[in-house]
Amino acid sequence: MPADLIAAARDALPPDLYQRANYRIVRPFFSLGRAYYVYAEDGRLALFVRHPLLSLRERLLLYADEDESIPILEVRARQLISFNRCHDVLDAFSGVRLGSVRTRGLSFLYRDAWDILDPEDRVCGEMVEDTLSWLRRLIHFLPGRHHIEIGGQVVARLTQAFRFFRKEFLLEIIPTDDPVDPRFLVACALLAVLADARRES
Repeated sequence: MPADLIAAARDALPPDLYQRANYRIVRPFFSLGRAYYVYAEDGRLALFVRHPLLSLRERLLLYADEDESIPILEVRARQLISFNRCHDVLDAFSGVRLGSVRTRGLSFLYRDAWDILDPEDRVCGEMVEDTLSWLRRLIHFLPGRHHIEIGGQVVARLTQAFRFFRKEFLLEIIPTDDPVDPRFLVACALLAVLADARRES
């Protein structure tokens, strides 16, 4: 789709779609690759992403629609292989970096943890699993919980809802004096969900 039509389509999206307090991330049991749907609290589709089964360099494009015609965000790994792997979160249309998420080495052996970086690459917060990842490797049906902290304040909580035939996670965005772009928080949550999927594999 030409850039001007993409811009027009983005402008036509509901202005509050990416300003909600709650989102629901769903991965259906059957999908080509791993498809993830992000719904706003009123049930509207906010983002759709398909994670390829075979990908050497992780790059995710998050679209506003299932037809993948209106890109909203890009999540791009900086390195192919790295001890502390860093993913940049960018506005897919302007290329502006909203922030980055960087793994903490071998922390995943105990529980998943990431550093949150601002657009200038300064550590400004963290995303931490509140349950024990090593225990969830042994007991797969245990639901996961994470929190995201920026500037010393908890800005979001991610909680897995137990479902038999799909994966479902609830993202609660907590109001603060210095609000964080909900799109960035959704991208952080998706990286946590993908880490869960890798652990299952």
